[in-house]
Amino acid sequence: MKTFGFEILSFLSRKSLKNLVFRNGRFGFYSDVPANGNHPRIWFHAVSVGEVSGAVPTLLALKQKLPQACIFLTSGTPQGIHFGATQLPSQVSVLPFPLDFPKCVARAMSSLNPDLFVAFEAEFWPNFYRKLEILHVPALLLNGRISESSERFYRFFNPLFRPVFEQFYRMAMHSEEDRDRALRIGVPPGKMFVLGSSKYDGLIDKASLEKERYWSQMLDVDPRTVVVVGGSLRGSECIRLMKVYRELRSSSPNVLGIFAPRHMHNIPKMAEWLSKERIPYDLLTQIEDGSRKRTAPVVLVDRIGVLFEIYSVGDFVFCGGTLEPVGGHNILEPAAWSKAVFYGPHLKKIPREHRILHHFGGSFPVFDDDDLLLQWKKWMGRLDGLREHGKKAKSALASLGGVVERQVELILESLEKNHRME
Repeated sequence: MKTFGFEILSFLSRKSLKNLVFRNGRFGFYSDVPANGNHPRIWFHAVSVGEVSGAVPTLLALKQKLPQACIFLTSGTPQGIHFGATQLPSQVSVLPFPLDFPKCVARAMSSLNPDLFVAFEAEFWPNFYRKLEILHVPALLLNGRISESSERFYRFFNPLFRPVFEQFYRMAMHSEEDRDRALRIGVPPGKMFVLGSSKYDGLIDKASLEKERYWSQMLDVDPRTVVVVGGSLRGSECIRLMKVYRELRSSSPNVLGIFAPRHMHNIPKMAEWLSKERIPYDLLTQIEDGSRKRTAPVVLVDRIGVLFEIYSVGDFVFCGGTLEPVGGHNILEPAAWSKAVFYGPHLKKIPREHRILHHFGGSFPVFDDDDLLLQWKKWMGRLDGLREHGKKAKSALASLGGVVERQVELILESLEKNHRME
């Protein structure tokens, strides 16, 4: 009992320390930052886990090109910081992004002293970019996205945000839709071009047979078992996908369901629903730590950072944020494993990915839960045919490669143009 109590106190102490470090970083207080030198200092920023996953391939490629450069990555969430720290070498400092208050920003700028600031996707803070302008630090935007709601917001507050957009040396947008929205909010057209997203570079290389075997063994997947994976589930999708699974399993009992919510706070309500339905379930963390062997027909993925690899064992793969009016998440991750992708009608965040996947024949959009169930029942006896569509999905993903190389060239060009390559 004493040992257990000590472990609890130790865990709480570590958690409190992490929270303290995060809070201090948000106020611009950084520790263990490399000292100034003659090498370029490049500050990358990615809002959270999704944006960090897009930043990682570019940071790794840049580190190869400029091994002596001081590279920093900031994120606005603890999850983003943790994910970045696990994906990047220790030479890259992963830190909290400062709050957009002048003193917080000034402290952070003084510590990192960047020669170049590189933002991923979209997060524009007026005080922060004003400080970049004062310090004559150029800025780049990569994987640039502007949603319909963001466009309305920036247009309404145009006098506040126009100087922010003018601060960018270049803005490499994700799609034509994003470029058009940026034009409508007043971004100078000469600054922008469509480059795509670095999220997809290297995905195919990350998909290995060894990882697929690892998860098949970890989850004790019998070759005769049909595996349903519901990934990045949002809101009502957390229960709706499990209801679809329940109906599918009623006619085909040999089905394993693996469900990964986008946000971990949904795990308790998913567990409660399964208990009420008398459907046994296992938690992934308990399987991983060896405290139990997977025996239940449902696995709840109760930690972040593993969904991409878990797609490897799926036969039927659904990507969330698409039945809920969220706009979609990364529907190309399953394609790296040669998986056909199912998703709902709400695709405003991922129209380009949808068009390419569908053009190649690698995806199956559905109208609602009933349509999804009908599709899966139709394919239940034709899994070999579905795998052929999975190969087409992988071809679609391969067609989007090469973005990281062009992003690195843009970073090097920006440093050279501003005489900061010493």
